[in-house]
Amino acid sequence: MLDISSKIELHNQSAIVEYYYASIYSGDLQSVKEIMTERSYMMVLESYGLKLSLEDPVFREQLANIEESKVSLFEVEKKLSLELALRKKSPQIDILKLVPNGTKRHTVEYSEDGKAKKLHFSKKDGRWLIDYYAGRPIPPVSENYFTSMKNWVMAKLPVFHRDLLAS
Repeated sequence: MLDISSKIELHNQSAIVEYYYASIYSGDLQSVKEIMTERSYMMVLESYGLKLSLEDPVFREQLANIEESKVSLFEVEKKLSLELALRKKSPQIDILKLVPNGTKRHTVEYSEDGKAKKLHFSKKDGRWLIDYYAGRPIPPVSENYFTSMKNWVMAKLPVFHRDLLAS
């Protein structure tokens, strides 16, 4: 397992993208787990484990239970790590740009062997983590308490007014 703190800067999403691919294709799923949200990591296991699950019914059952069983999660990680390392794939990653989506979400646009791709990030506990769900747009939120209260009241007012007219 690579030592994440010595290999990449945790505040640099571009470096994390390159680290992600190096870790995936070396079979180092523990390092991948460190740089992703839990939900996104489970999605990675499911997508990369699809081929194995079609070939091996025992693996398919374990893959279906990774969220409920630590034993299943361990077995899936072990088998998938070996399978990924055997692929011996080393894609060419070219970072194109970093697109902010609020203060705690960013998207890195890059190419993998010439194919345009995106990875979304969210900031958790001062660290940037790959988060597939962070690609959703966030409407700007006012920091002003009175403005947010006004917006809430205005959103409820038509319902309140309609209820008064009905009675």
